[in-house]
Amino acid sequence: MPAIIQSTLTPKLKKHVYEAFSKYSIQSTGMDGLAEEPISFEMYEHQKFVGCVVLQMFWGQLHIKYLLVEEQHRGKGHAKTLMNQAFDYGKKRGCQFAFVETLNFQAPEFYQKCGFTTEMISQGYDKGVSFYYMKKEL
Repeated sequence: MPAIIQSTLTPKLKKHVYEAFSKYSIQSTGMDGLAEEPISFEMYEHQKFVGCVVLQMFWGQLHIKYLLVEEQHRGKGHAKTLMNQAFDYGKKRGCQFAFVETLNFQAPEFYQKCGFTTEMISQGYDKGVSFYYMKKEL
């Protein structure tokens, strides 16, 4: 029987796994829905980082991977500006919708104000945390 070892995910193994998934995706569907690397739209003020939104095309749709506005810059509309930049990018790429996964303490209300609807809430995580899957038509 083959041996099983525990280790951290090395870059070499990660590359191997992604290449295998890509090959199978292409064989099964004719495309690799994760072929593009994530991109970011970054905001600076006086050459100081204010925030960013990180996106990835996911099977032809827009995945909002991360949204960050530094604490001292929150409440000034920067997050909304970054999200609008993301939505414009998605529309230009022909996306029909955007989606985001977030946790209950990571402002799901903000995403609702941006037009996202909650499609799923999964509960039962440590510390009373809930996982939200949210979607917005573009």
